Amino acid sequence: MIRQPMTSRRIVILVLLAFYVVFLLDLALLQFPSTNPRPNVLPLHSIIRDLRHGDRDLIVNFLGNLVAFLPIGLIPPLARPRATAAWHVAVFALTLSALIEGLQYASGRRVADIDDLILNTLGALLGYFTLRWTCLRGIIKNSV
Repeated sequence: MIRQPMTSRRIVILVLLAFYVVFLLDLALLQFPSTNPRPNVLPLHSIIRDLRHGDRDLIVNFLGNLVAFLPIGLIPPLARPRATAAWHVAVFALTLSALIEGLQYASGRRVADIDDLILNTLGALLGYFTLRWTCLRGIIKNSV
């Protein structure tokens, strides 16, 4: 395997990714603590509840989880020297999300929710396909 040299563009993107991951960890672990959080292990339970009620929880939980992981679908493919497939993004997002949910559960400060894994992964894939669409249109020059 031939290693490609680290470009300044790639370094900047990796630093941006590191800062964004720290931001996500801060948001998910330190901000907005819950009192007596109970984990949700039933897939689609909170998603369906939020869609039915359509109140503040829909914005905060449903859309918030999608939007929070959009950059996870954008930043890593821009940093990789090789083309990135959708499954690469999905595995990275799922792993990062599982780490966050595990830390939330262990800390007892926030609600660990299986639906967050689903929404975060979908958000990252939405970011990836947005990036891919912009690359195909020539808006961004990258080999996604």
